[in-house]
Amino acid sequence: MNLIDYPRWPSLARESILNVPADIRNVKVNIDGRVIDYSGEVDSVVITGMGGSGVVGDIVSDLCWFWDCKVPIIVSKNMRLPRRLSKPLVIAISYSGNTAETIMSANEALSRGYPIIGVTTGGKLSTILSNKGVPVVLVPKASAPRYGLPSLLYPTLIILERFGIASVANELESGISGMERALKAIDEAERLAGELLNAIPIIWVGESRRGVGIRFKNDLNENAKYFAIVSIIPEGAHNDIAAVTTKQVGLRHIAIMGPNDYEGRYLETLLDVVSSFGAKPLVVKLEGSTPLESEMYGVTFLGITTLVLAHLLNVEPISTLPIDRLKEELDKRKLFPV
Repeated sequence: MNLIDYPRWPSLARESILNVPADIRNVKVNIDGRVIDYSGEVDSVVITGMGGSGVVGDIVSDLCWFWDCKVPIIVSKNMRLPRRLSKPLVIAISYSGNTAETIMSANEALSRGYPIIGVTTGGKLSTILSNKGVPVVLVPKASAPRYGLPSLLYPTLIILERFGIASVANELESGISGMERALKAIDEAERLAGELLNAIPIIWVGESRRGVGIRFKNDLNENAKYFAIVSIIPEGAHNDIAAVTTKQVGLRHIAIMGPNDYEGRYLETLLDVVSSFGAKPLVVKLEGSTPLESEMYGVTFLGITTLVLAHLLNVEPISTLPIDRLKEELDKRKLFPV
């Protein structure tokens, strides 16, 4: 079976961090007479991006439940930045560099005088930012944005390190170990994909592993062309769980289990209740000795699972015709001024 770019993930992670400027904190940019100083104080980080690029923000947000991140991480998947930001660092991530929503957010950051860094393979975003002297990290290409996740995530982690937001250097190799372990678990991925065949997955995941759940759902959507639902715990324990009483046909419950902490024990209890109503939840345990290792194990293993599912369904995983058609229609209607 074709794993597309997943076998390259360890090398993509290592290669992608080489282009992050060592002196990024020394940058000063003059935009229309306003100096943007990258050495100044930062009181939040806004990670803006969509789809396979935007999930980087979700993963970083997960990691900050475990790491001592010095400022809030704000995940923005929109064409605008949040209002009333004070001293943010904006990281604009677009694999293609042509994502309209991200370009609009980047332009807004510039107009508001915020330090911004682009992470991309090129495209309009690179051109716009580079022409203004704004730092751009150019990363290696993959077959599609979602298959280049390490290329987008690892430079973002290095940027956080350089700005003193989080100490990540000691965990980078452990994250690669998580990817490598998942690449050896193909048999398990095949078994899990078989359990999900001809079912709608209901994904239960704790708040601190939200990014793994969202990424799994997105990969099911894009690789296997499958609808899926994510329930974030504990919030889902106050609404989604009520639906198990109807015993709808065709659902398959699957839980993503992190460390055996309070959140993990909460999720175990929830699964016992779900089971008492006749469901038989599947469980995926995130393996790893560090938060980054278990996170990367999860997104890699579950991503491979969706490729197996696509194979079982005889679905071509790379193309995303409805997304392409929507972009064409939005462009025709000139919804985005970029």
